[in-house]
Amino acid sequence: MAAIATHAAAGGHELIAHYEDLDAPGFLLYHRPGLKEAINNIKELEDWEVLIVAEPRCVSHTESALHEFVHKLSLYGNRLESPARPWETFLANMKSYRRAMGRTL
Repeated sequence: MAAIATHAAAGGHELIAHYEDLDAPGFLLYHRPGLKEAINNIKELEDWEVLIVAEPRCVSHTESALHEFVHKLSLYGNRLESPARPWETFLANMKSYRRAMGRTL
């Protein structure tokens, strides 16, 4: 939480909620109850811009799930940030992944 709070303060973000699911399996998004709750609250209850996670693996241990999550956020004008990885890097990695997947289809 300290890393998230520091990152939020540095970016001028106000933390409005805290979600945690440290013991959840990290491969599929729907196995992460804290992330599911955050997504539900984001869609249903809160006006927000940025979801800050301690590390990218807090979303998923698989890059493909992480890239799809970043893609969904980008469609709605939201961002994912981490002290370990800024939005621009998440976005660039997602775009590279989607281009590579498009070439293999």
